[in-house]
Amino acid sequence: MKLAIISDPHGSFDDLKAVLDSVRRETEHILCLGDLYECHIGKKRRNERFHEVPDVVSYDPDYEALLTFPSLRGNQEERIDEVLVVSHPIKTRISLLPEQTTLDEALFLHGHQVNWSPAWEPIVEKGKYPLVFIGHSHIPGIYRKGRSIPWEIGKPFTLKKKRYVINVGAVIFDREWCLYDTKARTVTRMKA
Repeated sequence: MKLAIISDPHGSFDDLKAVLDSVRRETEHILCLGDLYECHIGKKRRNERFHEVPDVVSYDPDYEALLTFPSLRGNQEERIDEVLVVSHPIKTRISLLPEQTTLDEALFLHGHQVNWSPAWEPIVEKGKYPLVFIGHSHIPGIYRKGRSIPWEIGKPFTLKKKRYVINVGAVIFDREWCLYDTKARTVTRMKA
């Protein structure tokens, strides 16, 4: 199966639409690793509660219409859910998002759940799954034993029977995503 893995659209209609157009030329299978939305409330104000949706998040029906694929819960969704205390379709969508999911030998999560080095490289403890796909930092990369491996846009990278952390990059601004071919066991860094 070919799976498009996207992350961090942060409510950008133009960037998400461009990426989805690119994705659909390759596969119909899509998973978003989170941060569908951008929370207008910073971390320092996460103890406050808000009753007005526009104070917390932008609601765009056209953007919502693009969200036809499964997604995970990112740190932006967590903060929106925490500070917004009124019923709203965004709150309903967020409440249904899982924190992680798996497929065969791969674990998928947003990435705010792992530790990061000062250079924004993920520090993921050895676990059950040899492949861990993340987003969060907006920095695409493949990591093996804590070291970055060169990963060129458009060139499939063959995953040996080893452990890897794959950061798929960000939809917002960069319009990057990852094509994971489970049968060929490759990941390809893509750009719309």
